[in-house]
Amino acid sequence: MDIRQELFAAADPKYKAFHKKLIPDVQEDKIIGVRIPQLRELGKKLESDDFAWDYYEEVMLHGFYIGYKKMEYSERLSLLDGFVPRIDNWAVCDCVCASLKFIEKKRTEFLQYLKKYMDSEKEYELRFAAVILMDYYLTDDYIDFSLNWLKSVNSEYYYVQMAVAWALCTAFTKYQDKVMPVLESKTLPKDVQNRTISKIRDSFRVDRNTKEYLKTLRA
Repeated sequence: MDIRQELFAAADPKYKAFHKKLIPDVQEDKIIGVRIPQLRELGKKLESDDFAWDYYEEVMLHGFYIGYKKMEYSERLSLLDGFVPRIDNWAVCDCVCASLKFIEKKRTEFLQYLKKYMDSEKEYELRFAAVILMDYYLTDDYIDFSLNWLKSVNSEYYYVQMAVAWALCTAFTKYQDKVMPVLESKTLPKDVQNRTISKIRDSFRVDRNTKEYLKTLRA
């Protein structure tokens, strides 16, 4: 299978123009213009990861390969070691995180692996950690751990702040009794506090009275 040939065959110029606006950090000549569902389908058919990393879609496919291909857990971690430092935009980060379903059966073990990214100072390594916690660790067993870390993140990076706010919003819809005191304490960084409240107020899962009360908690 010639991966690049398949990608260009599936390219949609109009989608490329639209998607480029969503990922401004990616150079236009590095985007082919393939829709995410098509990339996922191609990712599920990959037999190896022996292909280039030059285009945005190719990087995405390397991540999907880790999530979709049957392999030993140790091999997934080894491949993630090479993949995560290459993340340079929110879309690759978030789409690939959502594909790493193997974590659901390895939560305890994977958390030990994740800690090196939780301790990182790099923008997309921190975002990777935040999105993984949001996707797989907002559960009864891990909610306290997740909240403690999310509360501790103090980063100037926009895409880290947005990921933390998104994770806190998602946690709020499941564990309002635990997240509300965090917002009431106003101990989050100002931008994270306000972005979290905005996201919660946009959620259809939160009642009107709660949304009105949250307005009073803006920093």
